[in-house]
Amino acid sequence: MMRTIVTLALFVATLTSAQGLETANSNISKQDSLLQDYDYFFSQLEQIHPDPYSAFGGKDEFDKSVKQLRNELVCTDSLTLDEMQAKVTQLLSGLHDGHTYMGYVNSPKKVEDRWIPLKFKVIPDGIIVNGFSPELKFLKGAMLCEMEGESLESVLDRLDKIVISENRYGLMGKACTSIGNTNVLRQLFPSFDKERDTLVSLPFYPNGPFEKNIVWTSTDERFPHKNFEYRFVDDSKQTMVMCINSIVSADIPNLESYGLKSDVIVADVFAKMLREMKAANSPRLIIDLRGNGGGWTMIMYAALYELYGKRFMDTDLGMHSATKVSEGWLKKNNMSLEQLNQNRGTTLKMGDFIEQSSSISTFDWFMCADMSILEAQNGDPIYTPKEIYVVTDVQTFSAAFHTAYMLWKMGAKVIGVPSGQAPNTYMEVTRFKLPNTCLECSVSNSLQICFPKGHAKAKIFTPDFQLTYNDYQKYNFSKDAELLYILDN
Repeated sequence: MMRTIVTLALFVATLTSAQGLETANSNISKQDSLLQDYDYFFSQLEQIHPDPYSAFGGKDEFDKSVKQLRNELVCTDSLTLDEMQAKVTQLLSGLHDGHTYMGYVNSPKKVEDRWIPLKFKVIPDGIIVNGFSPELKFLKGAMLCEMEGESLESVLDRLDKIVISENRYGLMGKACTSIGNTNVLRQLFPSFDKERDTLVSLPFYPNGPFEKNIVWTSTDERFPHKNFEYRFVDDSKQTMVMCINSIVSADIPNLESYGLKSDVIVADVFAKMLREMKAANSPRLIIDLRGNGGGWTMIMYAALYELYGKRFMDTDLGMHSATKVSEGWLKKNNMSLEQLNQNRGTTLKMGDFIEQSSSISTFDWFMCADMSILEAQNGDPIYTPKEIYVVTDVQTFSAAFHTAYMLWKMGAKVIGVPSGQAPNTYMEVTRFKLPNTCLECSVSNSLQICFPKGHAKAKIFTPDFQLTYNDYQKYNFSKDAELLYILDN
């Protein structure tokens, strides 16, 4: 089969020149207060992050980079919070740490901030169109190959210096959400606003309700799409599919204080699903983790214990971590350094590391309100299907990545697109607010190692099965192509 390709050469001569980013806070945020926030952010980064230096070539080079950017900001007329955040993001991009960032402000809608009427999706082969305005339906499934006369790989190399990503697939995921935006395009292509001949001329739509007119590729209604929703997808009850959009559970206290909400207790719904499978002697379970940005990893321990029993706790998952002790991390855990040492029988100091392996040897690690449900199993699984598949995409991140990885270590097969998270990466965030602008920021406080250095999967967790472009074309570029593929094989 021939694949359709699209080359975007974008014509925007009618647009006004970029006037720089603005923010709702720009009128009240003086340069001095912004620079104070800048200094505070990097002081917290150094205290909390397990290794802020290596990516810059050492502490001296890190200090030099931070000072150089600060001097640049000092010389910026009418410095805004948006401008500072964008510059800090460029500096942090070298860390390739998806959990460390200076927060984002809610910028007002601007005439010059416009979008092309296309939506993109990452597949193993690259980037394809999976959403479009009605007049562009001929681009459905088209491969994105060039932009502004440059190859996609060249554009991604540029984008890598202005956004934060952990691997190439994560970078492509960022491209899908940003490259159709005029402000991003201006950062990538300095001459973007000049007239030129075009191969494909696409209109730009302003921020706002334009997405209501976007036509998306189809979904298959046989499959569940709500969080922790599950159902048999065939009359003979041979295949059960569970969708997990977020790793949250209603029995976790103070859930809403984290801006999260859940209507289900994970241990309850997972046990119910497995009992239904057991009653039907169903051999196949598909766990759909696409689009899942994470939550709390320990919530899934109960589900995995219900699925595998004590074997889950006896298995060395090979996922080791080192957590850096800092004032921010201790504050997050409502603990003093003295209390930490007393509880652990240690003499740790600020900046020391707490080493942990990923073996889940006791129920103490579980995040589940009613442990009697699990204790009643006496180490036996409720039900373990013969075939277990896990479906991932670039958005399968943090606790969702951990879930996919743990299931894979237990023998499940992974299918789909590699996660945008690197297995060997920084993890577990400590959040804080900047003192003047109150912008919420995030810094990783742990180093995670899943594979030996240099291992093929250390940076990209490649699934066991990846669809080709022709496979997606076979399923009419359906959003559920991976699930359809499993059913057919």
